Amino acid sequence: MTHDPNDPNRTRPVDPVTPKETYVEPVERRSSPLPLIIGVLLALALAYFVLQRFTGDDTVAVDGDTTTVTTTNEAPATGAASDAAADAEAAAADAEAAADSAATATENAAEDAAAATEGAAQDAADAAENAAENAASAADNAADAAGTAAQDAANAASNAADSAAEAAAQSASDAGEAVDDAVTVDEAPATTTTPAPATPAPATPAPAN
Repeated sequence: MTHDPNDPNRTRPVDPVTPKETYVEPVERRSSPLPLIIGVLLALALAYFVLQRFTGDDTVAVDGDTTTVTTTNEAPATGAASDAAADAEAAAADAEAAADSAATATENAAEDAAAATEGAAQDAADAAENAAENAASAADNAADAAGTAAQDAANAASNAADSAAEAAAQSASDAGEAVDDAVTVDEAPATTTTPAPATPAPATPAPAN
């Protein structure tokens, strides 16, 4: 059976080397409503400013070199304008309070971040100092151990040399005594053997004629 590499329904072999990718569903992040609230409050404050600007009557009176500005506030024509102005003023106060709260929160966050950074830097400095002290102590201990080991090795070598010298001297003394004993045995007097006296043989008589 042949396999068509271009077949979209063919079974793809599992590659043990290639890691399997796990699909992670993205998490939706809800936006904060604070920017919208601030925008609405700013719009209300702007509306209040515009109402105050166009409902007032500014009269400029010029007397010689002196300029006097007289502002006459007209009573609102309807109760709706008064309510809108009150709402705008309340919104401006709320916006100011929100801005103050945001500034306070930002300042507190900055102070907390500075304190955390300072604490982390101090901890890192303490850890580095402790590591340096431990390394110096370890180096001193290693130097002391090396010196002790060298001294022990020197003492052992000296003791071994003394023992070898004593053994060599004892061996030489034993060899000299053995040589002296051997020479004494060789120089011992030889035993003299006395020969036995010779017995004269009897004379043989001459035969008769």
